[in-house]
Amino acid sequence: MPPFVPERLSLTLYRKYRPVGFDELVGQPSVVTGLQAAVKNSRVAHAYLFAGPRGTGKTSAARILAKCLNCLRGGPRPDPCGECEACVSIAAGTAFDVIEIDAASNRGINEIRELRERVKFAPSQFRTKVYIVDEVHMLTAEAFNALLKTLEEPPSDVVFILATTEPNKVPQTILSRCQRYEFRRVQPQDIERRLAKVAKEEKIAVGPGVLTRLAFLADGALRDALVLLEQARGFAADGKLDEAVLDEAFGAPISDLVERTAQAVATADARAVLETIAAAVDRGTDPAWLAKELLRWFRLALLAQVSPDVLGAELPREAAERIVERAAGLPRARILAVLRNLSEAISQRYSAQPRIDLELALIRVVLPGDELSLQALSDRLRILEERTGPQGGGASAVAHASQAQAPKRAKKGSTASETVPDEDTTPRDVELVPPASPLPAAASPVGEPLTLPKLQALWPQVKSAVKDRSRPCYGHLEHAVLVDANPTVVRLGVPSRFNRDLLAEPAMAGVIAASIAEIWGAAPSIECIVVADAGGGSAKTDRVETGAFSLAESVLGADLI
Repeated sequence: MPPFVPERLSLTLYRKYRPVGFDELVGQPSVVTGLQAAVKNSRVAHAYLFAGPRGTGKTSAARILAKCLNCLRGGPRPDPCGECEACVSIAAGTAFDVIEIDAASNRGINEIRELRERVKFAPSQFRTKVYIVDEVHMLTAEAFNALLKTLEEPPSDVVFILATTEPNKVPQTILSRCQRYEFRRVQPQDIERRLAKVAKEEKIAVGPGVLTRLAFLADGALRDALVLLEQARGFAADGKLDEAVLDEAFGAPISDLVERTAQAVATADARAVLETIAAAVDRGTDPAWLAKELLRWFRLALLAQVSPDVLGAELPREAAERIVERAAGLPRARILAVLRNLSEAISQRYSAQPRIDLELALIRVVLPGDELSLQALSDRLRILEERTGPQGGGASAVAHASQAQAPKRAKKGSTASETVPDEDTTPRDVELVPPASPLPAAASPVGEPLTLPKLQALWPQVKSAVKDRSRPCYGHLEHAVLVDANPTVVRLGVPSRFNRDLLAEPAMAGVIAASIAEIWGAAPSIECIVVADAGGGSAKTDRVETGAFSLAESVLGADLI
């Protein structure tokens, strides 16, 4: 019996159809223009950095540039012939003078020292020696330091091309020595055209909408799109790709469950929310994955309300129209609350109960009245503001709510009145008092005097404003507690005379007073006294929370809370 000889595996589509020239590099016109101009004008730099998402052509562009520099038919030239010995060997990865290094597996200082020694030798075969360092951000700090001098002043016949998906991890000392080219996510329309060309070459029959779906599944990576096309071809028994084949290869979309869940959130139907999550789990859907899909859907809903053009670039036309229709009835405040809660749930990467995390994140949105927290109250204020519409030329929802709850107050000499609907939609006349100056959303009700409970409720925002103005002042303020507050004086308790003397300085006291004025609307004077138990974290937090709910009750009314 003759020995068994395994059949040679065929090349995958993304390797078989890798661009061989700049004219085949899809979706990167600025990169192509810049590199071709550099070669044509003999202004090729000694070091380049190609940065961008995966599968967008960084390594392919590096090989094409190496062909341009080493083409034996009139090179250097911006359009390599693709037929000479240099072009063929570079495309096959067998050229001695084009060295590709995977920095993910050769990331230490010893590998870079070896590279420095090899750089000194002249090219052995072609005109220019090209080093292509892929995933360069994976190099260690010591390796980057060892590369600095060589990268700055390499021999005249050496070119470095560094490629990375995370340029933020590359040290500035390296970035400053390279010409940087940004590779963009390939647009779905460009991916679809490329897939159509490959399908024609491979004689793959595709049904309507198949290539569009694959283009959006690839998420801007042309290489991923070719991999998906090849994977789907393996599931086509009769050789034709249609929607049923894609469902079998990549799973049926659960857009119906996602949209049902979104509808339940829009109508604040807690029972329907839990039922749709249970139905998804029964169908074998991972709750953590469902949470990500819901996060994506509500992000698209926000885009539908804020930026339809961006939405159209991320979804097929039919899907975008469906999102716009569904998002029309969703309050924007509720969308933002869902995005925040889902983001927090997804960030718990090692949660033992992802289903409970998902259910809790959505129930907090549809039943905000059952959760007594400042964030829940803030969400309800935003929804109330959207329900009543814009009033008072940009005044905050808190100011509107306080005017509806507070007794009638009129500015001296003013006779204007305006009809403001109550929560039960029963109209009544309330005399509105415009503030002297626009206040931020956390400001006090108009005309209310400053008191200790109200300042305690706003104290975290005051500290944040202090931090933006002066970090040293914020550091000392962290050790202080509120002792008393009135419209003219705010007294702070500090643990030592050292803190007292520092915070009592005019500059420090001025920062605190200005921050209170920013949040409240008036600037009191600041006094500091030494208090034995100042700096107690738990007691201070309890007072702040109690004061916050006291203020919320005075603004919204006990019945709303």
